[in-house]
Amino acid sequence: MRKFIMAACSSALGITLSFSYAALASASSVVSPQGISSGTIVVGPGESIQAAVNKANPGDTVLVKRGVYHQSVQIRTDGITLRGSGNSQHGTVLMPPAKKPHTLCTKAFGVTGVCILAKKVNIQTGAVLKAVNNDTVVGIYITGFPASGVFGYGTNGLKVVRVSAVNDGEYGISRFESTRTLFAHDTAIGNDEAGFYVGDSPHADTVVRDNIAIGNQFGVFIRHARGIAVLHNLATKNCQGILALDDGQRGGAGNAVIAKNVVVRNNKFCPKSEDAPALKGGGILLLGATHTVAARNAVAGNKGKQFNSGGIVVLSAKQLTHGRNPNHDTIAANHAFHNRPADLIWDGTGVGVHFVANHCGTSRPSGLCH
Repeated sequence: MRKFIMAACSSALGITLSFSYAALASASSVVSPQGISSGTIVVGPGESIQAAVNKANPGDTVLVKRGVYHQSVQIRTDGITLRGSGNSQHGTVLMPPAKKPHTLCTKAFGVTGVCILAKKVNIQTGAVLKAVNNDTVVGIYITGFPASGVFGYGTNGLKVVRVSAVNDGEYGISRFESTRTLFAHDTAIGNDEAGFYVGDSPHADTVVRDNIAIGNQFGVFIRHARGIAVLHNLATKNCQGILALDDGQRGGAGNAVIAKNVVVRNNKFCPKSEDAPALKGGGILLLGATHTVAARNAVAGNKGKQFNSGGIVVLSAKQLTHGRNPNHDTIAANHAFHNRPADLIWDGTGVGVHFVANHCGTSRPSGLCH
C-alpha cells in the first residue's frame, strides 16, 4: 500500500457542487458501453486478450467471450473498450497468468488484472508526460491478482463499469494521477487495500457511484485528490467504509461530495501495519479533508475502539500525517444510528465545520444530532 497516509455547500434540501461535473454527465454514455466503435475484435478462451488490445485502434472494442482467462492486460491506446461478457464467475473471468507479463505496468506496479497506463510516463518520478484518453473497461470478473484488479495511471476519461474485483492483493479498482474518471455499478470484495481508490489527483473530476464495496480494508478511499463525487454506494464489512484523507502532501484532499451512500457494519479489524494504524468500525471518516460535504448518507452499526471508529468522524490530520485540519466541511441531513463510540464525532479542529439537521442518537461532543 502507498503510504497511509468543492468548494461546496449543503443544506437538508440539496447539494451544490463547484467542480466540473463532466464525469457524471458522461455517465449516460456508459449504460451501453459498446457505444459507437470502428470495429470489434472478438477474443475466445485460449486466445490472447493482449494481442487483441495491441491490434485495436481508437474507437475499437475488444469483446472477450465467456470463460476463464489466465492473463493480464495493459491498455495504452486512446479510445479502447475492453468489454467482457459479464462480471460474475459465469461471465468473463480474468485470473493471474502463470508467468509474469513483460509489460511496463507489471514492472512498475506489479501483476495487475487490467492496467490502463499513460502513453508516456516517467516511471522513476511518476510524472505523467502524455495521458491515455477515453478508455473503458466493462463486464469483467477480475480475481486473485498480486497487485490490483483494475489500475489506472495517467488516464483521462477512464470508465470502469460493471466490473468485479475480488480478492486482489492491493487495490480492487483504482486510479492515480488521472482526471475525469467514472467508476459505476462495480463490485469490490475482499481486496487487501481499498475497494475503490482515487488518489494523487488535484483535479480528479471523478465520480464513484452505484458501487458495492465489501470486506476490503477501505471501501472507498480518497487520498491526495480533489473534485470527487461519491454517490449511492454500499460499503459494508470493511475496516473503514469511506475515507477522505489528507496525507500531508501539497494540495491536501477534499472538494468532495459524499452523498446518499449506505455505510453499515464496517467492523472488519485491520491490524496496525507499517503504513496505517489499526482500523475497525469506521463509517465515514474525513481525516483532514477540506471543503467536503457528507450529506444524506445512511450510516449504521459501525463499532470499534480505534481512532477511526464511529458513524461519521471528522478529525484533524496534523498529528497522524502532518496534514490539515478539516476546514469548511459540512455534515448535513445524514441518518446515523447504532454506531460506537458515537454516531457523529468531531475533534473540534478546523474552521467552518458545520453539522446541520443530522438525525442520530449520540454525538461527541454532544449537541451535533438534530
